Amino acid sequence: MKRRHLRSIGRHALVYGVAFLVLLPFLWITLSAFKPESELLRYPPTLLPQTWTTANFTQFFQATQFHIAMFNSGMIAALTTVLAMAVAAPAAYVLARYKTRLFEGVARAFVYVYMIPPILLVLPMYKIFFSLGLGNNLWGLGPIYTALVLPLMLWTLRSFFAGIPIELEEAAMIDGATRFQTFWKVVLPQAVPGMIATGIVAINIGWSEYLFAATLLTSPSNMTISPRLESFMGRGLYNWGWLMAGALAVTGPLIVLSGFMQKHLVAGWGGGALKG
Repeated sequence: MKRRHLRSIGRHALVYGVAFLVLLPFLWITLSAFKPESELLRYPPTLLPQTWTTANFTQFFQATQFHIAMFNSGMIAALTTVLAMAVAAPAAYVLARYKTRLFEGVARAFVYVYMIPPILLVLPMYKIFFSLGLGNNLWGLGPIYTALVLPLMLWTLRSFFAGIPIELEEAAMIDGATRFQTFWKVVLPQAVPGMIATGIVAINIGWSEYLFAATLLTSPSNMTISPRLESFMGRGLYNWGWLMAGALAVTGPLIVLSGFMQKHLVAGWGGGALKG
């Protein structure tokens, strides 16, 4: 009994210890964003702010107009998620239900494509981007980000669709539902956890991707948050309070959104089977 109790304590200590190490950088950024600049430069450093202040946020946003970059990233994240989900969901369903050698090869090909390093795609994307007249066009990033996240979304959603009992679809079609109605009203509600999980990945790509945005966008009014924040460093902006505030503005919304959507991951199971 004691041995089992000790094992339980050890597992909990390991889990909480790893979680603390993972969250420590974000915790440091969060606390540093509320410290005055003089305290950030103090040695030895302090974990908790001795003087709490929100001046870093107000001064940073007033001086840099960072809210414009956040709006651009939000629009691109929404566009990427909608485009990727509209393509990935029906395609993954077909790959899961029609098991042929051709479709199996297509599914594996998407995995291999996802393994290509994005840095190898920058030059071809740059040439295509500007040859189509999309130079410095914010909305041109939508199809690029969709192509980046689509292989992972297809493979993940394919697994979710494959795990849904086909008997549910057969029962719906016996009741007179068409294949599309069965997919829309029965299959998709069952796949809500997978759609949320892959949707978070798509949102993350559209919100915080740096490489393609920094290469293809040049105008400050069109930049997204990651290249915009880096551009301040390139101009010699080394106010650490401002940078911590900017870093929190970049990561904070994603963490809040992920936490909000997490409760729907489990709630989605069984939703389609219970609908009449």
